[in-house]
Amino acid sequence: MIDEVSGAAATLRALANGLRVSQALYVAAELRVADHLSERSLNSSELATATDTDAAALGRILRALSVLGVLSVSASGHYSLSPVGRLLRSDVPDSWRAGVLFMAGPVRWRCWSQLLETVKTGANASERVLGRPLFEFYAADAAESKIHDDAMRSFSASHATAIAAAIDLRQARLVIDIGGGTGELLAAILATHPDLRGVIFDLPNVVDHAAHVLEAHHVADRCMIERGSFFESVPGHGDVYLLKHIIHDWDDGLAADILRCCRRCMPRNARLLLVERKLPEIADSNGPTETFLTDLEMLVMSPGGRERTESEFRKLLGEAGFKHLRTLPTASPSCVFEARAA
Repeated sequence: MIDEVSGAAATLRALANGLRVSQALYVAAELRVADHLSERSLNSSELATATDTDAAALGRILRALSVLGVLSVSASGHYSLSPVGRLLRSDVPDSWRAGVLFMAGPVRWRCWSQLLETVKTGANASERVLGRPLFEFYAADAAESKIHDDAMRSFSASHATAIAAAIDLRQARLVIDIGGGTGELLAAILATHPDLRGVIFDLPNVVDHAAHVLEAHHVADRCMIERGSFFESVPGHGDVYLLKHIIHDWDDGLAADILRCCRRCMPRNARLLLVERKLPEIADSNGPTETFLTDLEMLVMSPGGRERTESEFRKLLGEAGFKHLRTLPTASPSCVFEARAA
């Protein structure tokens, strides 16, 4: 019995320590510690000089990150990057620095501190804390918008190949990425399908940053950029309409509005592909932890957004005039829900 209680307490301690881990990661990302370690190992005093911080305080952060596997430390006290820490570099193609700044930075820190109030009221914290709806906040704050866009790009880049591999595009000619952001996913798809053309559609403050992503993947000549709101209209004439992590941002009513807009604008024989995380019908300790935590992110940050079960996606698609055809697994945390007009 004593061992059981001790083990349970250790589990709770580890879970509660999450905020400390995330803030240590945030400090390392904000100070660009990984960038300073990209060429050679440094001790805490050298890193403190490079980052304009207190050497003793920074040293305590560095040794904690070493225990967490982000850094490696030698017997002489010199720090270097582990494979995990390498992804905190800002100059690597698969960088996750922006993802850490996004997930553990001050915007989320402030909003998540209001989780209890959100649970009591059911109202998301972001509008209460930030003073305006989340996407309006990003549109008005260039610095935070850049962190958001860079983070979304890094998230998409890490999963794009797996998602592209799961989608059958052999009969397609034009893929339209609705809410496609800066274009990482569509660029990866076009790079693997040289005869395919694409359209990225999103709000101007987001999609205007897509051009350099398309150029980096050498697909800019096969992809158009269009600006607009998916609540009003979406481009026509596509064979495949792709929505990645769009529906989970909205409550059922607004999500259905987005899908109805797609249904109204797209050709009747076109396919709709929703790329979303899938909640199990019943939660248990073997479930996908990241998906359940992302569901809480939606609770805190979005206007009624949520992760959904397959049955909930089927219902939502049906109410918007679509027939669910199949659900495709991918080698990423997301599934692909394929549908056509009913």
